[in-house]
Amino acid sequence: MIERVVAIAARALVALIALACLVGLALGARAPIADALGAGLRGGRGVAVLLAVAIGAVAAVRGWSPARVLAWPPRRWFVAGAVVIALASGVWAHHAIAKGVPDVPDELGYLHTARTFAHGHLTAPSPPATEFFYVSWGVHDHDQWYAVFPPGYGVLLAGGEMVGAAGWVNPLLGAALVLVLFLLAEDLLGKDGVAARVVVLLYLASWFRLMHAASFMAHPTAALAAALAILGLLRGVAGATDHRRAWAGAGGAALAFLGATRQLDAVIVAVAVTPMLALALGRGRALAARRLALAVACALPIAGAYLLYNRALTGDAMLPPQQRYMQLKEQRGDCFRVGFGPGVGECPITQGTHFGPKGFQPKHAVANSKKRLDAWVQFSWGWTPLVLLPALGLLGAAARGGARARGLALVGGVFVATVVGYGLFFYHGVIYGARFYYLAWPLALIASAAAIVDGGALLAWVLGRLRWPRVRAGVIGGLAAALPVVLVTGMLAAWPAVKQHAGKRPRTGGGALVAALDDPKLDDALVFVDSMTLPATVTFDPVDLDGNHPLVVKDLGDAADAGFARLFPRRRPLRMQGKQFVPLTFAPDAPMRHEGGALYPLDDARGGFGDRAPGPAVGNVALSGGEALRFVVAQPGARFSLPVWVIAADAGPMTIDLATVDHPGSPAIDVTVDGVVVATAIATEAPAWTLAHHALSVTLTPGRHRVGVALPTARKGQVFALDYVELRPRR
Repeated sequence: MIERVVAIAARALVALIALACLVGLALGARAPIADALGAGLRGGRGVAVLLAVAIGAVAAVRGWSPARVLAWPPRRWFVAGAVVIALASGVWAHHAIAKGVPDVPDELGYLHTARTFAHGHLTAPSPPATEFFYVSWGVHDHDQWYAVFPPGYGVLLAGGEMVGAAGWVNPLLGAALVLVLFLLAEDLLGKDGVAARVVVLLYLASWFRLMHAASFMAHPTAALAAALAILGLLRGVAGATDHRRAWAGAGGAALAFLGATRQLDAVIVAVAVTPMLALALGRGRALAARRLALAVACALPIAGAYLLYNRALTGDAMLPPQQRYMQLKEQRGDCFRVGFGPGVGECPITQGTHFGPKGFQPKHAVANSKKRLDAWVQFSWGWTPLVLLPALGLLGAAARGGARARGLALVGGVFVATVVGYGLFFYHGVIYGARFYYLAWPLALIASAAAIVDGGALLAWVLGRLRWPRVRAGVIGGLAAALPVVLVTGMLAAWPAVKQHAGKRPRTGGGALVAALDDPKLDDALVFVDSMTLPATVTFDPVDLDGNHPLVVKDLGDAADAGFARLFPRRRPLRMQGKQFVPLTFAPDAPMRHEGGALYPLDDARGGFGDRAPGPAVGNVALSGGEALRFVVAQPGARFSLPVWVIAADAGPMTIDLATVDHPGSPAIDVTVDGVVVATAIATEAPAWTLAHHALSVTLTPGRHRVGVALPTARKGQVFALDYVELRPRR
């Protein structure tokens, strides 16, 4: 009875998904499909397709059908060749598309984590004057400097950093996916045909794969871990194959590693495979339960290590660094959530998102999903019209039923779970294509290959009834030979759009600025740049700053740069202007100055929120660094502290100059240094917006200290603004 129910449910599911996809493509993707159809067959590309059809037809009539040609290489050699092609093309894409450099902020965060791991640390120590050292999606949090992403991909990327070949990691992961995808396709489509080989061809001929191979993003890791988790659990728990224990353990470990790389992806895969596992338990409870328990046992150490990692960085195993980052960077610290409701997606500073008082709602989820699906249509296949194939493959499985329907129900389930799961996430994520759907894409290729194989079989049956075997062979051979050609011509036609979408590297000047910093003549330099991307790109050793040649930091203006340069007296201070380097001359006794706006985010604040405020937001006053630290009081007893640095030669009796932006309604403040009160009830209220200086006498030792500002009498909504903190020795 259970088998009958499963068969009916599988056929109904794949039919429903197929029809929904076809309707969606008909309504929303007719134009891009038609445009790509014309572009791929226009001019010389069309001639190439016709020539392939002719050659394929003649070869098939003479006994060399495309299927026979595809099946000719031994299985092992076919997979090995595909792995080599995937690796080589991925490395090519890294240099041809991404210019060999990161550019998306996420990539810089992953690289910072990998470089920290490569130097034997979980986190890098926060350097002196932390505001000069920043990384996108990273923070300085109580003397720890870390990026916010889970550690899984960082561990793999660290291996590339250790051998100086970080750009090879994603191409290698993409090459490994060839093998896993081939094995999974054999299990779902059968080992007795060419379907698995067609899957590999479709995988190789995709800009989606190449854009991600070119990047430093975690999505290739997630796709590989997801495919291995599905394959391992399919073979080890639900199947009857050799080495079931090993496969079950691999599947559990891969799913846990996926959770330590992209948490939502792991949830999606777990949801998608649950029906398969439940069916296995229902069929053979004892054996399947033991194998599932083994999978869980292999997953637990990785999951436990991830929780310990969270605890090491944030102090709480259940508080991921990304959530801690949002607590520091956004006024609504819980904005980065999955789901709907007030506050969800209220991340205007870090994400540029705001959905109104009701927060992220289903209508926004629909709009985001449309953007992702548009990118899925445009970039996922070598030739856009082939986006129709997965739906046709599912439709064919519904017609065939049996093992084909059950196998493709798993494929369709992963796709639906991915679309629905990321529908609950407020950020659209269409950099490098529909990147949130990347884990489902390899499985969609399995459905595509099913459509090609089933379509060929159907055509052979129809033509066979005409009793013209040579015509049948010629037609099928010609159409089959056209497939690899349209893949290539379609990719050539799409190349300009790919360069436009993923090839721009504006933050690094297309890699030229990174190349300029790689000049050996700059090995002893301290380079100030008007960028946060360049320092994050070329800081290869975040643990030992003097190990970087040159040392590249954020330019915060002459006053702040002068004090900072004294921390590295053996380095030549230079300012990067374009690809040129201008020598800087600073006073040898310049004081250490910390610009207020650069001190955001605050890693220690209660009862309020601090952010950057440009001059127009604080009365149009002339700020030292163009920005002030603005602290908005949310409740009585608000306070915050910020790190400052004392240069060894200046230590002893010192003056701390608090340059505040006084204004009507500004609250009085108390000031502490390392928790010790040094001044109370300093008035910062003024009849108009103006800069004011408050000199505080202290005695300080060399190194880091914390200046605290308490607002004991402040009311909700009052604002305190700080231009800078300067530390001067008293001689």
